[in-house]
Amino acid sequence: MVIKSGKPRLLLFQPPIYEFALFDLFLKPYGLLRIGRWFAESGYDVFFVNGLDYNDSETKDLLGVPRRNSNGTGKFPRMRAPLPVGVESERYFGRYGVLAEVLERKVKEVNPDLIFVTSGMTYWYHGVIEAVEISKRIFPNIPVIVGGIYAKLMPHHCKVSTGADYVVSGNTEEEIIGILKNHFLPLPVGNIPNKPLLLEEVWKSAGVLRLNEGCPFHCDYCASGLLCKNFIQGKAEIAFESLLEMYERFGTRNFAFYDDALLVNGSKSIKPFLELVLMKNLSVDFYLPNAVHLQFLDRETAFLMKRAGFREIRLGYESSSRDFHTNYDDKFPKDDLYRVVETLKEAGFSKKNISAYVLGGLPEQPWQEVELSIRAAASTGIKVSLAEYSPVPRTPLWKKSMNLCPFPLDKEPLFHNNSFFPMKWEGFTVENMNYLKKLIRDLNKSLLV
Repeated sequence: MVIKSGKPRLLLFQPPIYEFALFDLFLKPYGLLRIGRWFAESGYDVFFVNGLDYNDSETKDLLGVPRRNSNGTGKFPRMRAPLPVGVESERYFGRYGVLAEVLERKVKEVNPDLIFVTSGMTYWYHGVIEAVEISKRIFPNIPVIVGGIYAKLMPHHCKVSTGADYVVSGNTEEEIIGILKNHFLPLPVGNIPNKPLLLEEVWKSAGVLRLNEGCPFHCDYCASGLLCKNFIQGKAEIAFESLLEMYERFGTRNFAFYDDALLVNGSKSIKPFLELVLMKNLSVDFYLPNAVHLQFLDRETAFLMKRAGFREIRLGYESSSRDFHTNYDDKFPKDDLYRVVETLKEAGFSKKNISAYVLGGLPEQPWQEVELSIRAAASTGIKVSLAEYSPVPRTPLWKKSMNLCPFPLDKEPLFHNNSFFPMKWEGFTVENMNYLKKLIRDLNKSLLV
């Protein structure tokens, strides 16, 4: 490939998302922008096309202004989309994000030497298809690389369905360097940094932080161990530097942690991080889109979190059943929830700002077990959230899910979406699920009284 004069140009592409319902709970292309920083620090000109830009003026003119919250969360622009052939659902299917013609124009303006497309959930793959199609139609001779969650979990399906030139599914750095060598493009220096590329349009409303990589647990229903094989202890100073960059450059005040195991080895990571925040006397708000492990939330951590500015605490409870934890994760003793809730209340957290996730809809899981878990969590006086199981390729529960599911999970990733309730059976029907959802609504309402 002949390089254009000047610096090589890299295009980072965040696709739109096709979904039944989508809420922006600090949804950022964190991994993609880490790669962007790697290339920018190595001499590339890096450009970002955001298919989920809720501030795009042309999209707002046509679809209306999406409702947003002051903490950086909210809705995306949405338009109706037809369901793929062979898929049936009573729910509306939608395309969330920037108008396709706007994306095409923005991609064309970059004139890149290399294009990276990121991917999220497996059942969001139609947006990845669109992003690759736009890229290849405009620049048929430019290599298009797809990475991210869908690419790692279903690489063959991703390659066939999107038509991308490359799908990164193994060691990200090694595979990218191999691709660059194939196309005689300059190689980035060092390793992928632990901090993302700084773009005001992405980070001003809310920043994303990650202290640790991966998770030391290997739960049968979770893909964390597939996406990052080993638990890698983070350094508090690096995460704090990332926060400070956004805080000082863009005035960012809202920050969400992307960690799967935020509190593990807390004395080496989260505690010194929070002490740095307090030492600098920063006025910030912290959020937890992912739940934290109960057994690592001790009194010192709870008090530090409250003083540093955590506005909510989400707890990974999953089930009150000892058998559940023995079979699927073996994470914590049954009475840990009660201890943690009392500790959080002592630290100053309101019960309304504490919630526990209960996991429901696993293969052959009876609905009564989920009800008992919901009532056990609610008995502590906190909010309860129902985490509906989605089959995840290559996890220990994947084969069992495929065997029991009436949908072709291996052929159509849309059926991984819990909107289809893929693992329904006579012991856990749609009516049972609706009952549990109503039960949670009623129990959570009692907190407002």
